[in-house]
Amino acid sequence: MFVKNLNSYVVLSVLAVSLFFSSPARAFFPSDEVINDAMYRNYGSLTSFEAELTFPSEPGTRLIIKRGHDHWQQTFIESGGNATVEAKSVGQYFKTIAQCPSGAEMPVSVLQFWTPDDPVADWKSIGVSNSTRSYGFYEDTPAFVFGAEQGDDSSPQIWFNNEDFAPLKIVLGPQCEITFGTYSKFAGFMLPHTGIIKLGDEKIDFRVQWKSIRKKFSPAEFAPAAIKKAKGCGIPGGRVYEFLKKCLKPGKE
Repeated sequence: MFVKNLNSYVVLSVLAVSLFFSSPARAFFPSDEVINDAMYRNYGSLTSFEAELTFPSEPGTRLIIKRGHDHWQQTFIESGGNATVEAKSVGQYFKTIAQCPSGAEMPVSVLQFWTPDDPVADWKSIGVSNSTRSYGFYEDTPAFVFGAEQGDDSSPQIWFNNEDFAPLKIVLGPQCEITFGTYSKFAGFMLPHTGIIKLGDEKIDFRVQWKSIRKKFSPAEFAPAAIKKAKGCGIPGGRVYEFLKKCLKPGKE
């Protein structure tokens, strides 16, 4: 993830800090390379993790996301009454490669939008324009906006904390946005512990529990063949699953 030339990284990081936080900072818009290097500085060594997302509005629902070997794998678990339904998928970038059951239409991992493999290129692939940049406030936090002018709430765009470049809000289009909050340091990384996914006028809150950081996973856990051969999969029918499907639409290889 984020393989960069070290000398270039150091020079650009120093340049970014000196310019970005100087008195005329509002006249300076970080370049693509500075954005990539800032993300690399923050999350470049976050090559693997396991996180569990829970949803207060649907207590029986959990989403377990694993990252490793340049792939993501997720298991959506929906428990209600006497039955538990599980759906699984594995993917790379913003594409689902395999899923169980095959017709589940599982969404892309929400955490992939937060820290993609090649940040600027990957965000551009989902419609973010690198020709438009601005500044604004996310709630009370000064933010750098990549992909939109002030007042444009519908174009694909990424909002970063001005101080540490932590992603705060990701707008995927006129009807869908993801926000990440309650950042705190865990295992050496500034990680979000809460978030909101909005779809039109509706929204779903989620909580993130980081189970492990930089854990060594077997490559087999991310093998499409293993997902396709998984037994006992089903298609969840709850509101959270349908909500995520509509907003975090998968691409397929």
